[in-house]
Amino acid sequence: MIRAPFIASRPRRNLALLLLTFSTLPNLALAQGAAAPVTLSQSDAAKALTVAQPAGTLEDALTGLARQSGRDILFSSDQVRGKKAAALKGRLTLEKALERLLGGSGLSAHIQPDGVVVIASAARGSNFQHDAHDEGSGQERITVIGRAERLAPSTVPLTITEPTSVIQKRFITNNIVPLASVDDIIKFQPSIWTQNPNGPGMGKAETMSLRGFQDGQYNMLFDGIPFGNASDLHHTTSSLFISHFLGEVQVNRGPGTASTIGNATFGGTIGFQSRTPASHFGVTPYGTYGSFNTRAGGLEIDSGKTRFGSMVLDLQHEETDGYLTGSGERRNNLLFKDVAKLGENTTLTVLTTYNWENQNTTQGATLDQYRQYGKNYGLCSNPALQCYSGYQPSTYTADFDYIDIKSRLLNWLTIENRLYTNGFEHDYTESTDASSDNASANGVTFYSASGKKLATYKNDVPGKYADAKFRDYGDTLTFKAHTSQGDVLLGAWADLQDDRRYTYALDLTKGGIMVPGKNGSAYSYDISDFNTTVQPYLEFDWKPLKNTVIKPGIKYSYFRRDYDAAINKSTKVPLSATQNFTSWQPSISANQIILPGWSAYAQIARGFLAPPMSVFQTQNVGSVRPETTLNYQVGTVVQQKRWTLSFDAYYVNFSNFIASAQIKVPDLGTQTTSVNSGGAIYKGLEVEGQYAIGHGVSLYGNYSVNDAQYKHSSVRVAATPNVLASFGVLYDDNKGPYASLIGKFVGNHWGLDSTTNSAGNTVFANQYRIGSTTTADLALGWHFKKLGGFMHDVTPSLKISNLFNNRAVSDFAGNQSATSAAYPDGAPLYWRLAGRSVFFNLTVTLP
Repeated sequence: MIRAPFIASRPRRNLALLLLTFSTLPNLALAQGAAAPVTLSQSDAAKALTVAQPAGTLEDALTGLARQSGRDILFSSDQVRGKKAAALKGRLTLEKALERLLGGSGLSAHIQPDGVVVIASAARGSNFQHDAHDEGSGQERITVIGRAERLAPSTVPLTITEPTSVIQKRFITNNIVPLASVDDIIKFQPSIWTQNPNGPGMGKAETMSLRGFQDGQYNMLFDGIPFGNASDLHHTTSSLFISHFLGEVQVNRGPGTASTIGNATFGGTIGFQSRTPASHFGVTPYGTYGSFNTRAGGLEIDSGKTRFGSMVLDLQHEETDGYLTGSGERRNNLLFKDVAKLGENTTLTVLTTYNWENQNTTQGATLDQYRQYGKNYGLCSNPALQCYSGYQPSTYTADFDYIDIKSRLLNWLTIENRLYTNGFEHDYTESTDASSDNASANGVTFYSASGKKLATYKNDVPGKYADAKFRDYGDTLTFKAHTSQGDVLLGAWADLQDDRRYTYALDLTKGGIMVPGKNGSAYSYDISDFNTTVQPYLEFDWKPLKNTVIKPGIKYSYFRRDYDAAINKSTKVPLSATQNFTSWQPSISANQIILPGWSAYAQIARGFLAPPMSVFQTQNVGSVRPETTLNYQVGTVVQQKRWTLSFDAYYVNFSNFIASAQIKVPDLGTQTTSVNSGGAIYKGLEVEGQYAIGHGVSLYGNYSVNDAQYKHSSVRVAATPNVLASFGVLYDDNKGPYASLIGKFVGNHWGLDSTTNSAGNTVFANQYRIGSTTTADLALGWHFKKLGGFMHDVTPSLKISNLFNNRAVSDFAGNQSATSAAYPDGAPLYWRLAGRSVFFNLTVTLP
């Protein structure tokens, strides 16, 4: 038997590498540096560092060197057992220090391109070396599970303190269409449900939930920076980052620790990491052609290492008709990133992204419309009706920019600071009800400035113009100090968000002229909103025993909303209001390595979320209470040579739950509003695993049972499928070809859980049941390392989404504005699964 792996300090946030090394080289120990270091290359091993440690066992010597150098050193307990090491003192390069420690031991050190040092038998030579551009060499050959985990939809690290799935670049490259949005990347993860009715990467996801928490109730990060819409923290997925821009995605199904920043961490955190610039110069054109007349092309340019750093510029343009009728889209995306060394211990990163999208927006369809026009019905082509596609143009513009500096000030102290800004604008025109194909729903009435009716045009199509935009300015600051007992994290996040939105009525038949209403103004609302967020935190990664990490911490959340409406949305009268929301959020979590390849963890944390903007759209705001949660979860992770398995259970006590409800508004029809639904309980079980059969073939699967009910009732929280599961088989023979077939099962759920009666009181009841659905995606491709003497990494691939063409009803989309005797709340609208799509992709790297 060997000893349990030794972890010298707090695991890093980037856990994908840790998982890979544990699974590829079973029964290893990991000695980690004092602070999470900047990604380093082999050439950095030649830089000198100050070393001072006495003679002793080789295990202690390697651990000490890891702490003093800030580098991960990976070794097996069997390798170093009984071996001694000489004392080290003075200024030495890492390479020279390793050479002295390993002299006469029969071992050799191999520095990976990402800075990790692997200790191996000297007889193995360079077998452990791993080149990020050559997935078929070295480390991949040691065991099958190493390659299997890279290809799987996600991997689960041993060192986690909450349920976590890591989606690695290899899986994204092999299985996700380059033009795809973030919802396509995460859809196979446990307890994740996403859907895009217009096709993969085409338009925005209409559903994106985590454990039943809807978009806006969980946290999203880009390179560690929180972001979200000013009104309710939701995210328009098509205006975000395409899959080709990303290097890794980490899904944390829990509130995180005190150092997890963001406005809605209690529902979990989905963290996106931008791609790392390549270490060598290269030009990589890539393109996609396929279903729905989809054409997309991009160009990636990597500078390699220059005096100005390692840079990457990635540009993409996409055009498609979309799966839904009348729902075409055009999109441009840009990413620039530069990582530069400012000194031996300091790295500067500069990043900017820009995303522009134009599409015709749909609002769902009734079951009668699907029967009449087909299952891919979205918008119509008749300009006499509100459903006309030409009346629904939307333009989304977004950018994300930051400057990050990270430095190891002392051997025991690291500082990182990110100064950022990001912006979003949605500029659009739409008819009053884009789902209406009934001419009798038309009609436009003009009023004078005094509110006197001037004229009514019964056949004119009513509509509106709207503009919603915000700009964030913020900063994240983190100090990490290493002590003999563990690491101390002290930091803060500050964010200022300036939001402006307005809309006014139009007569679309008359060329979009403004239509004054009963209050004498064409404006339905005109709102300015300013939000201030401050979150300081303190966390201690305590290591009281070998292989034990306990993380107590405390975070303080301050959120202030300054709301100023010249015309408020619901009341049509001015409102100026300010509300402050604060909360202390303690948390404690722990991880214990029980045996080699087996760990267990537990977590308790308090969550907090300030109310959305919609609660201010009333005549009297009053005292608005924030949403709070108390989260409990436990889990275990097992990693063996050919298989891995993780299991967890969670329980979330949700107080002051603010839910969506449908109400009838005079002159406007059925509208969506927010109501206080009291409390809810979220609970569930999640299991995820994979098995390497051999010869490049592996199996993957996950299964989640998710239950969310309002307290003291049997009413289920809407849009919470009772079961979610993914299952698939993956293949890579390590020589070029690869393939995967992955399915997704979504259990039944309800479209609505609450409404309001004529007295304005909340009435709890489940409505609009949606049945279960199953889809499958197929990917086939071939990695050619060299082709024609001047091209390398040539990869043609075929991606088929929804292989079996399941076009079932998949979600509730709201109600039509117009009411009738048959539908007093308006006819229900639905979304269907997008039909089968086939995309051919080609990537080539020059030279």
